[in-house]
Amino acid sequence: MVRASIMSLMVLAALGGRAEADEACFAELNKLVADWRSIAVPGGVSAAPEHDHDAREVWYMRSQIRLAQRLCGESKVHEAMLRMDVVRAWLKLPEVRHPTDHRRLEMMQ
Repeated sequence: MVRASIMSLMVLAALGGRAEADEACFAELNKLVADWRSIAVPGGVSAAPEHDHDAREVWYMRSQIRLAQRLCGESKVHEAMLRMDVVRAWLKLPEVRHPTDHRRLEMMQ
C-alpha cells in the first residue's frame, strides 16, 4: 500500500513539475522503503530477519514512512528526512547526510 502511494506521488510529481529537492526527497524515501521491505517486513525476502519487532513498533515505523511521504509532497524535505532517519535508526541503517541549507532553515525559524 505504501509503495502504491509513493508511486502515485512520484507520477504526480513528474506531471506537476515539482522542484528537484522534492524529487530527491522521494528518491530517498524509495530507497528507505526498499530497505524496509528487505529488512523489516515480516515474511519478506529474509528468512531469518535480524530485526524482531512487535506489531506496535512496525505500525509506528510505517506511520513515520507515511508522514515522510506526505512531507516530501509538501516540499518539507528536512522534516521528511528527519522522519526517515527515525526509521533508518530502527533498521540500524546509517543516517543520510542532510544538506547544509537544512541547518540554516532550522536556525531561522
